Amino acid sequence: MIRSLLAYMTRFRLGSAILVLLIPGIHLKRWLALAGFGTIAVVLGVLFAFEISLAPRFHSLAGTVTLKFAPTAIRSGVFIGLGALFAGSALVKLLMSLGSARGLRRHWSLLDSLYVGRVLSGGPRVVVIGGGSGLPNLLRGLKHYTSNLTAVVTVADDGGSSGRLRSELDILPPGDIRNCLVALADSETVMQELMDYRFSTNGQLDGHSFGNILIAALASIGGDFYKGVEIAGQLLAIRGKVIPSTTTNVTLVASTVSGQRLVGESRVGASSEDLRMVALFPPDAPAHPDAQKAIEEADLIILGPGSLFTSIVPNLLVRDIARAVANASGLKMYVCNVAGEAGESAGFSLRDHVDVIRYYAGDYSVDMVIANNNLIEDIPDTITLIDPGQAWQDPAVRILADVIDENSPTHHEPKKLAETITQTYRQHRGKRRRLPLLWHNVQTPVQFNGGEPVGANHQSH
Repeated sequence: MIRSLLAYMTRFRLGSAILVLLIPGIHLKRWLALAGFGTIAVVLGVLFAFEISLAPRFHSLAGTVTLKFAPTAIRSGVFIGLGALFAGSALVKLLMSLGSARGLRRHWSLLDSLYVGRVLSGGPRVVVIGGGSGLPNLLRGLKHYTSNLTAVVTVADDGGSSGRLRSELDILPPGDIRNCLVALADSETVMQELMDYRFSTNGQLDGHSFGNILIAALASIGGDFYKGVEIAGQLLAIRGKVIPSTTTNVTLVASTVSGQRLVGESRVGASSEDLRMVALFPPDAPAHPDAQKAIEEADLIILGPGSLFTSIVPNLLVRDIARAVANASGLKMYVCNVAGEAGESAGFSLRDHVDVIRYYAGDYSVDMVIANNNLIEDIPDTITLIDPGQAWQDPAVRILADVIDENSPTHHEPKKLAETITQTYRQHRGKRRRLPLLWHNVQTPVQFNGGEPVGANHQSH
């Protein structure tokens, strides 16, 4: 009943505005009530000053309270004075509250600013761990439910514009971080297009992304890479934080079943052979302290979606990150890809994916698994969707839902995935922070052969 009412009212701007204003923590209702009380007091004072008689029943009931025994001048003066004081104070507080909610979002409507600045800021603390295209896709949906978002992003990329900047400027690769910043941005579309703009010239800028160059410049101005990322986040007015899993310049290394050694994420991702082992060099790279703290304090920790061995696992190869995930008290959720990925997870079952995560992050790293159950048929032969309908014997709760983007069948649809995650969180959150009840649309070492990891105690189910 309540859900139906919310769905009906949010179709209309007025209904949506009323719902937003009634949400606890909006910091407006108290001042509106005080202003209303003050206005009533002023009206009563004026009535007393002109000796306009009130309704007899009200007059007899409230005579003492309204200072009937006092002279008319004093009686009216007290009510007008106190009413003006209350109404004026409430108006000042109301304007201050509205001004702080506007913040950097002055191009938004007041309703949108209130919703993001007040409602979403009180949402649960969510940490999403990954990289590539899967992570920003998820962030685009989740940012409509909470602004307490932290994206912990892999920094092992060595290809394209990121790889060139990494080698030439000796900085961390900015590409995956840029994508997450854009996904969390509250900025206008032109700013997002600017960050994604890629130069096409015959010179040295060819292939470079403007956003990558901007982050590199801000890192130089700020004195370190993460400071540059923070400044970029402020420019884009992002909902949340984007943090590299480590600030050490790491390299992803892998070996295949035939013994071939692959150095660099770009080569690992392009491999046509099954992987035998993946590792980071140096192996003892420390986690960024802010990333570790965010995981420890999170209400919800989400691993994936994204390329299994080149986007998710590199974060877990940072030992402090894996340890923080295993020991965290937050609800831990793994979002499985909708399709297998050539060279990384082709032929993997849902359980195989979960086993990989547990192998690197520990047995207590997955409480729940989100998997797509809409196995659409009209797709190219080169795409193999992961069938989640196999027998499931696992302590993790399996959640099956239609989360696929039918226009891009190798990806999740952001809104459908976010709704599935938030509904699951509501059902299993325990005493963790609540999510808002409505969506207000702001105009913003291992070898796997059939799933068995080398050296892991594993039984296929």
